[in-house]
Amino acid sequence: MNTYLKYKPAWLQLVVFGSLTFGMYLALGLVAFYGIAQGMGVTLEDIQQMNLEKSGVVAALKWLQAILSVAIFLLPSIVFAYLSDRRPFAYIGHKAPQPSSFWWIGVALMLLAYPAASWLNMVNQQIHLPAAFKSMEASMRLAEDNAIKLMKAFLDMKSPTDLIAMLFLIAVLPAICEEFFFRGILQRLFIQISRRPWIGILITAVLFSAFHGQFFGFFPRLLLGILLGAIYWYSGSIWPAVLGHFVNNAVQVILVYRNKNFIEQEPVIEPVYVILSVLAIIGITWFMQRISHTHFGELYDTDDDLILPSRRTNNDV
Repeated sequence: MNTYLKYKPAWLQLVVFGSLTFGMYLALGLVAFYGIAQGMGVTLEDIQQMNLEKSGVVAALKWLQAILSVAIFLLPSIVFAYLSDRRPFAYIGHKAPQPSSFWWIGVALMLLAYPAASWLNMVNQQIHLPAAFKSMEASMRLAEDNAIKLMKAFLDMKSPTDLIAMLFLIAVLPAICEEFFFRGILQRLFIQISRRPWIGILITAVLFSAFHGQFFGFFPRLLLGILLGAIYWYSGSIWPAVLGHFVNNAVQVILVYRNKNFIEQEPVIEPVYVILSVLAIIGITWFMQRISHTHFGELYDTDDDLILPSRRTNNDV
């Protein structure tokens, strides 16, 4: 029994998880690059340089994103869970939320947070680095422009079938794969290392936002990561976080389907709605803490035959 990773020091578990993720990315990522290029009749150079005007490149990039989502996020998480616990899916958070009201609370939180996230995005876009880092800022803005260009190509939806396909690629897959990886594994490990849930939630949210690359969208993604982390921690289940992540992404895909200009220009939101959004975030987070059954000892106890009472300790807030 003690061969399971959960009995090892948390920092060692983190090293193992990082190595597992990197190894799978190298092995499966290379296969995906070459296999998709061959199957779609495009070159690796076309894919790397995002030559979107060439026939087959956009389709190849869509397939690549789907496969890499599974290879980088989902598979390492599941393998690590099997190595960590005799109940791997319970370890990663596959259980009903307690109480069941977390299903709608998570969705409500993500929807009500939209004005605050939109305002953060506007502020983030207006940030300028010091003059000494002018070339760095130019490179980051170029990367941002390329990301927008790619997203435009992805979200060029002409029919309901295209909409469904993009909902799967941009909402369903990331919601499952990324939540398993960041909240199901990483957040769990960082909370175990720090012994403070909110420190673990914040560290994971920073990594979640940084991984997506674009600096000029860092802060709204950071807020998203924090809220998803809180939903997972207080509900005790990965699925309300998955649902919240899905709703956040799906709303944006649907908005683009209705108005393509939304990719580059979000709707103007009045300050009063931003303030109400912030108050809603604070209120719902407080309410989640009040009704939560989660406590540190129950999640991180290593005696499989011991069932601890469901009560909070000072380490749970």
